[in-house]
This record gives sequence, structure tokens and C-alpha cells, in this order.
Amino acid sequence: MDNGDHGQSENEATGEHSHGREGDVHTRGYTDHGSHALPGGLSIAADGLRLVPSDIRFEPGVERTWTYLIRDYNGNVVTEFEETHDELSHLILVRRDLTRFQHLHPEMATDGTWSQQLTLPDPGVYRAFVDILVDGQPTTLGVDLFAPGRVELGPRPDSTREATTDGYHVTLSPEEIQAGEAVVLEFEIQVEGERVAQLDEYLGALGHLVALREGDLAYVHVHPEETDPGSGRIRFNAKFPTSGRYRLFLQAKPDGSLITTSFDVRLDDPNS
Repeated sequence: MDNGDHGQSENEATGEHSHGREGDVHTRGYTDHGSHALPGGLSIAADGLRLVPSDIRFEPGVERTWTYLIRDYNGNVVTEFEETHDELSHLILVRRDLTRFQHLHPEMATDGTWSQQLTLPDPGVYRAFVDILVDGQPTTLGVDLFAPGRVELGPRPDSTREATTDGYHVTLSPEEIQAGEAVVLEFEIQVEGERVAQLDEYLGALGHLVALREGDLAYVHVHPEETDPGSGRIRFNAKFPTSGRYRLFLQAKPDGSLITTSFDVRLDDPNS
């Protein structure tokens, strides 16, 4: 798949999930009703929770077991999590140039230690997003992981609405998306020029979509709509907080085969 530093929380509307400010770690389940929701993954601590990784340095291309804990603001290890999208935790990994996307599901031991076999395929700085649900509060925590070496960056398109992988052709609409406004993103999946006959569920829905903002890698939550599995289409509700460039990673299962495609979206500043 095709592209570092820690950011801070911000008051911007992005979608249905709510995320507390890092400065408000004492207020578990904080919600800013004025902004409706905040972007995730900008901080290692939010909503009274803190991500504690075992290590942040990796040798490129070498698989190893990576572990982490989730602690509350008192320092206690959290061991009670609720399922979200059929899993207790989602680990999203992407290099800071918005390439090398991975979507993994770590396993938790009884003592609260999460573990995952992990490979950083190439040198660079990677952002690890840990998506969890605790006491009904969805939270995304983020930390940078480092793989030393010479980083090679390829060209990146300014904006794309089509992608092809494993014989499937995927198109995204609408063409125009406004920052700060709710939008329905529709993906149509075709094979040999025809819409696929069947979309199987992936993580409890017909598709999973991750949107990341270029620069700080703000994690924008999007939410699937109920659509006909035989329509060849998947729809998501989204709201992009600011102008700028975003990369969207779509995962779906046409005809039972899991595919991943990426799209680049540019939202122009209406005042420029």
C-alpha cells in the first residue's frame, strides 16, 4: 500500500466518536458538546487513559512481538474493554508519509498486556493508533514507532477517486467534499466492469474506513451506513475537520476476499 512528531489534541468536529483533551485526563469520558467530537490519535493520553508501549524502536523488516498496556489516570492497568467492530482493540499502523498501512487486532492477556506480532517493513517513522472502547467511551491513542535507515519516498497524487487492487476497481464519490460539513462517502466496487455481486461483512459491517490528515495524522472516525450487500456499494458518514489533504484507507470483502485500497482527498480552504 501507498505517504515525526507527536501532536496535541484540538477542538475540531470529525464524526460520531468523542475524544477528551489530554489536559483533561482527570475527567474520564469527557465530551465537548460544542464541537460534538474530537480527532483521535494525536496523543499518547486521552479520556483518562494512557498508552504505555514496551518499546518504540524496531529493526526494519524484522518481525517481533510488540506489547503495550492501557493505564488509567491513577496508573492502574485497564483490563475491561468493550467490543467495537467485533474486536476489543484495533491497531492501525501507517508510516508518516501515509503509506505501509496495516490493520491488526492484538490479543490481551489476563493481566492487561496486549501483544501483537509486528513488522515495520521499511525504514521510517510509523504512527501506531490504538482504538478501544472503555465504559462506553471510544478512545484512540497514538504513539510513534521508529525504524532507522534511509527512507525512500515515492510520488503521491494530489487527489484520487479511483483505485484498483487484486482485479477489483473501486471508485469514490462525491467529487466535492467540504471541510467541517457532514458528507456521505460512497465506494462502488466493480470486477470486470460490473458491480460485485456480493459484499461480505468485515468487522461487523460491509466495510471499514480509516481517514488520516496529512501532517499531524489526525485520525478521523467514519461510520458505515446500512447498505444492501448485493449493491456493490458501501457508504460511510464522515466529517473532515479542516481543509488540507487526507488519505482514506478502505477495507472491504467483495466475494469473500479482503481488499485494501487508498484514496487521496484534498479539501481546499474556502477563504483562500
